[in-house]
Amino acid sequence: MADYFTSRGLPVPAELRRTPLTDWRRWSVVAITLAVLFVGVKLLDIDTSRANPEYASGVIFKLLQWDFDIMTPQNEFETFWDTAGGLMIVTIMLGIVATAFAMILALPLAFLGARTIMTGNPITGAIYAVVRVLFTIIRSIDVLIVVIVFSIIFGLGSAAGVFGLAFHNIGVLGKLYSEAIEGIDPGPGEAITATGADRIQVIWTAVLPQIFNPFVSFTIYRLDANVRLAPIIGFVGGGGIGQLLFQTINLFQYQKAGLIIFMIVVTVALMDFGSAQIRKRLV
Repeated sequence: MADYFTSRGLPVPAELRRTPLTDWRRWSVVAITLAVLFVGVKLLDIDTSRANPEYASGVIFKLLQWDFDIMTPQNEFETFWDTAGGLMIVTIMLGIVATAFAMILALPLAFLGARTIMTGNPITGAIYAVVRVLFTIIRSIDVLIVVIVFSIIFGLGSAAGVFGLAFHNIGVLGKLYSEAIEGIDPGPGEAITATGADRIQVIWTAVLPQIFNPFVSFTIYRLDANVRLAPIIGFVGGGGIGQLLFQTINLFQYQKAGLIIFMIVVTVALMDFGSAQIRKRLV
């Protein structure tokens, strides 16, 4: 390719003058990457000498020998909601309620965090900056840490899980919603503004119709993610089937843990398939 430019007396582009041996930028990136990996492996001091393949294979075999006793109450004090099936339903509802709470709070904040809505004067510009920083701070705190904090406030159980998931998703949904608002076509809004409409009327007639489908899609996406997270937060006191899974693993009841894991996998797969189909129809 370089000969083509040379034969015609044209300058050879810089991209074509580089060869695998002279492109020092790419080689430097490769060298830095390898150096970071080397330092990381040394720093972590990964020790596999204590691995016990025979014991591990035995545990895996037990995980596949499901104990269906957890599907029924074990004593007179337990109800259906104490069984694995009941707790799985509770876990799904935990994700749904947390998503609903987050959506209710993130929706108005999203308009305050949208540049296209809040530009125009110093006050609204300052509000926009504060809201976007707030979204960043909320998203930067891992959901497990948030659930631990709420479990201290509300105690172990579903309240900590719901409020922890909702708090984290306010930042995530707020950012997604606000970016959807910023990406709309400004034409309809400008046309309605030219008729003398105020900002609320512009939002209602020009903004909301354009952001409805993206909002629904983002909400379903986060609902799917929250249902996947709900069993995990049970490990830190967030309620749901995660707590039962944590207990069975600690008690070495691997037959029960295996059935719980299978139920979680099936539930998450069904939720993922359903949400994907809904989002596909919104495009």
